Amino acid sequence: MEHKKPFDQLYDPHKKAQDAIDHARDVREKRIGDVEHKKAEREPRLIADGNLQRCSLCGHPFPADVHPSMTVAFAEHLLKAHKLPA
Repeated sequence: MEHKKPFDQLYDPHKKAQDAIDHARDVREKRIGDVEHKKAEREPRLIADGNLQRCSLCGHPFPADVHPSMTVAFAEHLLKAHKLPA
């Protein structure tokens, strides 16, 4: 039996397979990036809002002149309001 070439002379099964592998890798890397981004969104942090800083989880305001410091006030807020370790 004689081997017939495909109609499309540019058809390369190895290139088609490599394209599928590359596409799968791109999709996987995008999903990993999305998961890491969502994780970062859930982590509590201070967000600037004019002269205030706000909790990223609940929006609780912290004025710029909070005492003893912004870090201490935010840590206490996390312990009380969100029950997270400081």
